[in-house]
Amino acid sequence: MKYLLKNGLINATKQNLLIDGQKIAYVGKDIPPFEEMINIEGKIVLPGLIDPHVHVRDLGQSEKEDWSSASRAALRGGITTIFDMPNNIPPTTHLKNLNLKREKAKQSLVNYRFNIALTNYNFNEVEEILNTNPDDIAALKLFLAGSSNNEYVFNTGVIKRFFELSRHYSIPIICHSELQTCIDHYARKYPSPNIFDHNAIRHRDCAIEGTSMLIEIAKETGGILYIAHTSTAEEIDIIRKNKNEYNIYCEVTPHHLLLNENILRSAGNFAKVNPPIRSAYDNQALWEGINDGTVDVIATDHAPHRKAEKLIEYKTAPSGFPGLETLAPLMLHEIYQGKLNIDTFIRLTSGNASNIFNLHKRGKIEAGYYADITIVDMNKNWKIEAGDFLSKAKYSPFEAMTGKGDVIMTFVNGKKYKN
Repeated sequence: MKYLLKNGLINATKQNLLIDGQKIAYVGKDIPPFEEMINIEGKIVLPGLIDPHVHVRDLGQSEKEDWSSASRAALRGGITTIFDMPNNIPPTTHLKNLNLKREKAKQSLVNYRFNIALTNYNFNEVEEILNTNPDDIAALKLFLAGSSNNEYVFNTGVIKRFFELSRHYSIPIICHSELQTCIDHYARKYPSPNIFDHNAIRHRDCAIEGTSMLIEIAKETGGILYIAHTSTAEEIDIIRKNKNEYNIYCEVTPHHLLLNENILRSAGNFAKVNPPIRSAYDNQALWEGINDGTVDVIATDHAPHRKAEKLIEYKTAPSGFPGLETLAPLMLHEIYQGKLNIDTFIRLTSGNASNIFNLHKRGKIEAGYYADITIVDMNKNWKIEAGDFLSKAKYSPFEAMTGKGDVIMTFVNGKKYKN
């Protein structure tokens, strides 16, 4: 199909864009031959968003999310590529489980890649996967602490071996940097914890110490380090001081940017997440990291659970919440308010991720690139009502928030989806 997107704003200039099959065939002022014309006067044309941090949950936890529901949620949010995290049931720790996931992922309506879990004992299995030169593996995933059905790695010698593997295969390691030993230390101080203790139990020191350790290992080995969901001002400072000389990248989430501990009063367990939502001081530091280039990616950490699970007592309720449908409107509203500019948004939600994870011909509006396109109406008002989510997870700490700027249409490999 040849779609002509007419009069869209591309790089702040009114232009036309021709989609021919799976690719962008033309960008400019002319009107090339087309089969269907879509007038998008005044709407902004963006590269399809790329989200490296998504927990699809399919196979053993499909009641929480599956590839069909996750990809429909992604489309609503203008996200055209997702990377699935490996702490599923069964976990993506070796080739057999990866192949199970590959089969399930064929249901996806968006592009996808897989992240492979690292454990204390699966070095050979990970190397076996990488030796097949798979083009559907985006990264390796390292947990330094427990967080929803994962095995964390506690042996620094094993961590160094994996970072050497990262260097050899030029593949990033996405790291959850909170240290479990540190969390255990603080948890002993709260024998009967509630949601208001979550930030103190998973103390900021646990993330800061873990991030510091990982940076030293990356410097020593030459591996590619990608810190997931950076949450503290101190981590931003440490990353800022080291990233220009080494292969060190940094991700933040909308919830760590936009929410602070005050949200717990209204959202309760719906805002329980690892690492915890921190302080207004940390919000400001993350924004500074965005403005000075320390932050490379904004990702969702889409972590769906059944609403009923989040309503039980704090200690038993799982951490995480859905984010695929909220990232774009939340951040577009920041653009509307003047806190973020559109070029930075593009870099943080598509361009940088495409470069870091070596996604061929994605993350840019340019002839010859895949037609992964997100069309935005900056005048569209929205209100977050989690009951209407396409995700199976019908709750959000952003419930009832309102704003301006939203996705109205998405193309994935040239296939059109309208919100």
